[in-house]
Amino acid sequence: MGILFRFQEDALFRQPRRQTTVRLPGLNQVKTRLEFLAQHHGVGLVTGEVGAGKSTAARVFTATLNSSLYKILYVHFSSGSALDLLRQIALELDLEPAHFRGDLVRQIAGAVVRLNQSKKQHPILICDEAHLLPHPALEQLPLLLNFDMDSSRYLTLLLVGQPLLRRTLSLQMHEALRQRIGVQYHLEGLTREELDAYLAQQLKAAGVSQPLFDDTARQGMYQATKGIPRKINKLAMTALRLAAASKSQTVSEAILLDAAAEAML
Repeated sequence: MGILFRFQEDALFRQPRRQTTVRLPGLNQVKTRLEFLAQHHGVGLVTGEVGAGKSTAARVFTATLNSSLYKILYVHFSSGSALDLLRQIALELDLEPAHFRGDLVRQIAGAVVRLNQSKKQHPILICDEAHLLPHPALEQLPLLLNFDMDSSRYLTLLLVGQPLLRRTLSLQMHEALRQRIGVQYHLEGLTREELDAYLAQQLKAAGVSQPLFDDTARQGMYQATKGIPRKINKLAMTALRLAAASKSQTVSEAILLDAAAEAML
């Protein structure tokens, strides 16, 4: 029988798989930094290539927080203006967004202070895909962190995005925001050894104890994916499907190369 028929295909290589992803060194490094950020407040920055696990790291982190002590404000920005960003934040705070920017900022600031002082909840604003934020929107963020003469940190901000975000923040116009970043990490792809461990973890979680990828296939996978978890998942599933179709017991280098072509990697 083909190798995929010995276990459930949908149990393999699905993200996020918390019990396995948290063992990856890069995600553990992010988790440690974000825990510090939650305790001490301020601004954090997490960057990485597409599929490196940035959003997964953020989700794993927020899942560990006490919901009675923290309120997560999650904004997934794709396009729009600074006003659109403020409206999204207002909606996350369960507010009816005001029409004008100045009113929106005051509205958001008031809600943030009330969360801290009345409900004893600290809000954490997560801006995912933050590399897509236009300059005016990024310039707006430091204003949300200022509360008159009060030095208290009522709002924690986490920016998550692709490497372009770091280059954008290096511009002089964003110095006010850049100076506030106290915690940062760039997610790299897995090393060759980490890729082997990742494959074993995912297969074990699906009830498979024996290796299904031979050495040459694992090396080819590393070269094709550069260790990016999402690419690994896609290529592994494609390779396993092709191996099952050819009644192979393991994924060889030849099958892996065919899978890479089909997966467009």
